[in-house]
Amino acid sequence: MFSSIQQQFLAYWKKLSLGKQITMAALVLSVLILAPVLVTWANAPSYSVAYTGLSEEDAAQIVQKLDENNIPYQLKNTGSIEVPSDQVYTTRLLMAREGLPQSSTVGYELFSGTSMLGMTEFSQKVNYQRAVEGELERTISSLDAVQAVRVHLVTPEKSLLSSDQALSTASVTIQIRLGKNLDASQVRSVTHLVASSVEGLKPENVVVVDSEGNLLADGMATDSESDQSLKDDQRAAELAYAAEVQKNVQTILDTILGPNRSVVKATVEMDWTQREVTSNIFAPTEVAIRSSQIINESSSDGGTSGGVAGAASNLPTPVATTTSDGTSTYQRSEETLNYEVSQTQTHEVIAPGKVDRVSVSVMVDNITDTAQLASIKSAVEVAAGIDSTRGDQIVVESFAFDRTAMDALSADLAKQQQQELYMQIGMAVASAMAILGLLFIILRMINNVRNASKETWKTVLKPVSELAALQDTGVKTALTQPQTPSALPMPAQSLSSQVATAIRENEDVVVQVNSKARLATAAEDDQNAKVIARLAEENPATVAEIIQIWLNESKKAS
Repeated sequence: MFSSIQQQFLAYWKKLSLGKQITMAALVLSVLILAPVLVTWANAPSYSVAYTGLSEEDAAQIVQKLDENNIPYQLKNTGSIEVPSDQVYTTRLLMAREGLPQSSTVGYELFSGTSMLGMTEFSQKVNYQRAVEGELERTISSLDAVQAVRVHLVTPEKSLLSSDQALSTASVTIQIRLGKNLDASQVRSVTHLVASSVEGLKPENVVVVDSEGNLLADGMATDSESDQSLKDDQRAAELAYAAEVQKNVQTILDTILGPNRSVVKATVEMDWTQREVTSNIFAPTEVAIRSSQIINESSSDGGTSGGVAGAASNLPTPVATTTSDGTSTYQRSEETLNYEVSQTQTHEVIAPGKVDRVSVSVMVDNITDTAQLASIKSAVEVAAGIDSTRGDQIVVESFAFDRTAMDALSADLAKQQQQELYMQIGMAVASAMAILGLLFIILRMINNVRNASKETWKTVLKPVSELAALQDTGVKTALTQPQTPSALPMPAQSLSSQVATAIRENEDVVVQVNSKARLATAAEDDQNAKVIARLAEENPATVAEIIQIWLNESKKAS
């Protein structure tokens, strides 16, 4: 089967012109080259950044480990390494297990495998200082907001007199990660970390700067730790309150005016003084009787009799009595009232953090309607909780926003997205065209091979013995006449096409003609002539018999 298909394909290939052969070969070659490229591009994994900002030493070690673990990677530059997106975290964990990256710092491993024999005291001190600096850099780099750090320590020689002893100092340079920030409490943590790691170093002697030259800690004595922490907390509370006010106002303005058409800035001042107030309030018009005392006394002596005072009058034997005819009267009355004035006593503790004043500034984009500005101001006052009696301030102004930079950025972004879209569309169209071209070529080849395999053959001449027996019947004409128009006018013209397609096996010769003989060309006639000449050389008797039969038929027809 395959051999027949191959022969048919070779026959079809020979029929093509040189230009068509070159075109088809170029198309097949292009498809063979482009198909693997497209398949590779479609199956190529997406890469993500695993490490950036590496030193050359760390990058070399990480690349070596990636090669050892058969992990694909890409180097954007000497400090950035990309790995497949689904292997980013696995790669980082694997490198962390190997202690990479080391950020090119040397810690206490500086003393590992190093002989102290023959090393001077100065070299030992320098190595110890390098080790401490490296360990501090590693520790500070573990902070989430820190991308890179350098630590420098200055430890003076010890003096005999403590009054002449110079203080140890340190400087720290921090590169902050993009989108991160170090607040005052974190900076103090760094200064205390460095101070606690070096003998004789105080936190106020540590200077901290960022990679842009901003001073984060000036190395001067500050307030106590508790006071500074309290100030930071208070400042953080004010900023949080201001952020909440800005969020509320910005939400309303974005709903009313649309996004990016307003700018809100809020400032909050709080009273952090803690007070205790005790007040006594007296109501002089409201009185109450607290206590009262009333004494009444009365005495009267008129015509009374009685004995002599003493023991004699009390004896059983009666004694002489005295009688008085005079009169005596005594009377006493006393009243005491104590009143209490109404009093109210209040003890009040005022906690710190009371809002002292709120200031809100609002800028809107190109709104000239005064009524609309007034409405916006009223809405902002309610949203921000403005209290005029407290001294709060609010300003709403209209300006034409300068959107040049934003428009340029948006245009660049849109252009970049459009270019990426065009690239994707171009790749998709090229892939589709390549696939369609490949399918067209394959289908055309299959169709040509199928057409070649569908060629039907009809028997036009039987063996000479059968033809002689059938000369007297009507079947002879149907068997001997070719089915092509070119064979009808003259038997000599049909001779070439009939004999050229004859099948020769042993002594039985069957000549067949293609049902598609009407498509024969001059090249086919030449080939048929060659076949006739070869048949005449190999079996001249048979050719002579065939010619004799055709001559007899032509005489009868005439």
